[in-house]
Amino acid sequence: MNLQKLQYFIEMAKQQSFTKASEKLYISQPALSKQIKLLEEELGFALFMRSSKGVKLTPKGYALYQELQPLFFAIDQKVYQHMNHDQIRFGSTPILSSYYLHEHYEKIQHSNIFVTAIQDDNRDLLPMLHQGEIDAAIVQDVSSAEGLYSQFLFEDVFVAAIPQYNPLASKDEVTLRECFHYPQIATPKGTPFSEKIHKRMEEEGLKPDVFETHYHAMAGFVSVGVGIAYLPEMMSKHIEYKGLVFVPIKDTPLKRDMYLFASTQPLLDLLLDLFQRSYL
Repeated sequence: MNLQKLQYFIEMAKQQSFTKASEKLYISQPALSKQIKLLEEELGFALFMRSSKGVKLTPKGYALYQELQPLFFAIDQKVYQHMNHDQIRFGSTPILSSYYLHEHYEKIQHSNIFVTAIQDDNRDLLPMLHQGEIDAAIVQDVSSAEGLYSQFLFEDVFVAAIPQYNPLASKDEVTLRECFHYPQIATPKGTPFSEKIHKRMEEEGLKPDVFETHYHAMAGFVSVGVGIAYLPEMMSKHIEYKGLVFVPIKDTPLKRDMYLFASTQPLLDLLLDLFQRSYL
């Protein structure tokens, strides 16, 4: 059996679309469709259910994908490592390093990925990518940049960090307007999140009363009653601070889209596979 057909199948299973898969594989849709059909004939069973809404894995196709995908990922990773003897230099922020990357530790510990650059504002990582100082990074609210390769990775929702004795701390859910009636803790002016907070307060017709500090210091200031802060939900799930509680914000008005950037398409594909892969 031709391994290339299996690679086509793996990509089709990921994309659930002939159009998207053919673009990733750099072949035409008719050619891809033919190769999938030939593979199904060799296997003796259908891999995909086709309809006007697209394609979906059959139960047997799903079982085969679950068996093959980790093997092909391991092969791709080894080939990439031999092609690139140096480490993959990854740029991150303190928050992502502490509360996102560690969740993928089991998958990246055997790779040659090393966090070599830490910036409080992840937009500062883009110039480092352009200058070749790092090979990949996760950047918020920037979907593309000339000369780099990128793709959406995940949505990051924020929750309110409220002093324990504040009246809002006992609520199951709060609104931003309720929070804005108390002193605010935000990142320094000019940062994306600070701009969002000031804009929302202006929309509510409220004069900002904002204490500025960095993300990693916010929880401490909230715990001693300085004010209310807004922190990534991923962070709230992993830390406990005496003196504060985390409360969801109604309609999740504070969020950011996180994009994975890489210096080459093969590296982007490898990292996407690593971060998005799960063993179900």
